[in-house]
Amino acid sequence: MADDPKTPAEQAQEVFDLVKAYAIQETATPLQGLGRYLKFGVPGAISLGIGFFFLALAGLRGLQEIDFFNGGDDGRAYGVILPYLIVFAVAAAIIGFLATRITKGLGE
Repeated sequence: MADDPKTPAEQAQEVFDLVKAYAIQETATPLQGLGRYLKFGVPGAISLGIGFFFLALAGLRGLQEIDFFNGGDDGRAYGVILPYLIVFAVAAAIIGFLATRITKGLGE
C-alpha cells in the first residue's frame, strides 16, 4: 500500500526535521548574508569616520589661519571661538543630512 500510516515516532521525527529546516532557512541563511554586509560595512564606516574627522580638523586649522580669527596685525583676537563653532555647525549639518538619508532607506 502506498499510503501506509506513519507511526507517531515517524510523524514526530518528520515534524522535527521540518522545523529544523525552516529554522535554518529563516535564521542562518539571512545571518550569512548579514555577515557579508558587516565585513565590508564596518571597516568602510570606520574609514569614512576617520576621514571626516581629519577633514573637519583640516577645516578648523585652515579657519584658524585667517587673520580675522587669529587677531590680525594688532594682536587682538576677534573671534577665537568662531572657527570651532563654524566647524561644529558644518559637521552637525553634514551628520544630520546623512542621518536623514540613512533612516529614509530603512522604511522602504
